[in-house]
Amino acid sequence: MSLATLPTRGAWFNLARHDIRSTLPASIREIMQNGLLYRAFEEALLPEFLFPAIASPRPWSQNIGDTGTFTRTGLLTPTTTPLAGSDPSPQTYSVEQYSVTMDQYGITMDTNMLQSRMSLASKFLEDAQKLAISAGQSLNRIARDKLYNAYSGGRTWVTTGGSSDTSVVVASVKGFEYVLVNGKPTPVSGANPLTVSIDGVANTVTGVNAGTNTLTLGTARADVAGEAVVAANAPFSVRPSNTLDTAYDIGTSNVATFKMFRAAVARLRKMNVPTMNGYYTAHIDPDTETQLFDDADFKQALQGRVDSPMYQDLSIGRFGGIDWVRNNELPTVAGGSSGNVTVHRPIVFGADALLSAPFDGMGNLLAETDVSDVPSIQMIGPANGVQVAYIVRPPQDRLQQVLAHTWSWVGDFGVPSDATSGDSALFKRAVVLEHA
Repeated sequence: MSLATLPTRGAWFNLARHDIRSTLPASIREIMQNGLLYRAFEEALLPEFLFPAIASPRPWSQNIGDTGTFTRTGLLTPTTTPLAGSDPSPQTYSVEQYSVTMDQYGITMDTNMLQSRMSLASKFLEDAQKLAISAGQSLNRIARDKLYNAYSGGRTWVTTGGSSDTSVVVASVKGFEYVLVNGKPTPVSGANPLTVSIDGVANTVTGVNAGTNTLTLGTARADVAGEAVVAANAPFSVRPSNTLDTAYDIGTSNVATFKMFRAAVARLRKMNVPTMNGYYTAHIDPDTETQLFDDADFKQALQGRVDSPMYQDLSIGRFGGIDWVRNNELPTVAGGSSGNVTVHRPIVFGADALLSAPFDGMGNLLAETDVSDVPSIQMIGPANGVQVAYIVRPPQDRLQQVLAHTWSWVGDFGVPSDATSGDSALFKRAVVLEHA
């Protein structure tokens, strides 16, 4: 090959002269072709890591597996009547508690630095980048699932019909597992039942089997598939019509409208939920966005939008009291009477809807030892207050070639219920919307 025929971009070399390739692991062989190799790896398709960014940080220190309890106080009841005597009666305010559990998450990879050098495109750098992406995706979904388990819970439907008994199998038991007793989340039991309605008829839940999605009822009944099961303290949610109780009732014609989002904003304002810089935030996926652009009310409101500096390119704009943000990581559920309707679930939220509780001092674990300079420990994103430890351990093999790099995060995400204010519904700082 002459110099004139060499590639103008990247770098290359030929491994055919020495049979190194056949001695390497199969996963490495594929990036060490006999021939030309460009000094670059093509990028995978990446989502945005948005959910950790909305969490308000509450750093804490505890042992792995320990549960921490945070307490939020309510308000005193307003008085509008004059005192009957000379001495007012003592009053008290209510409290609520929510818990987080100190768990550890992480992934590790080994990189052979000799192989990394031979592959031209640095496998060390690529492994480090893939670990960073893994950390972002993992924490994004941990935060997302915590938020949605709370705000989409307490509302489900019967999946299996049957004769009269005290058991009912439902699509999900999220939101039915605990009741607040003196402000503390307490497992549902016969002594602490949860009031529910099933197909509009009052009942109670006295036990929950999360493994089989079965609720034990206080009153026997004959179950019919599709009947709505709604907890008395279920979070407020919005669907295209008030006649649609759950995702089971949603059909393909029940698409997203601007009216649904206005209802969510009205709910948050009525509950006195604080905004973020004067606006609430809506996360919507591509299907929701497409349907909204078919809605005349949405397009009219969009024409007079105020650009949002909050999310820059991710934001559609600011209007209707909302920062509109594209998020491709929103979860969906299988709804419809046949279970074949993909139900999308955008969310509108205000300040402090989600709290992060990372371990305080994760980057200083070796500060008091003699080996603090041996491994490299760096604290990196993906969001303010939710930082991940990126750890590079020096080689432990005799040839000093194989090093390990790892990401680790210790902590949890919490969702306050705000049960001490407003109406009887739990989790008042966000609203989940459902549509086909």
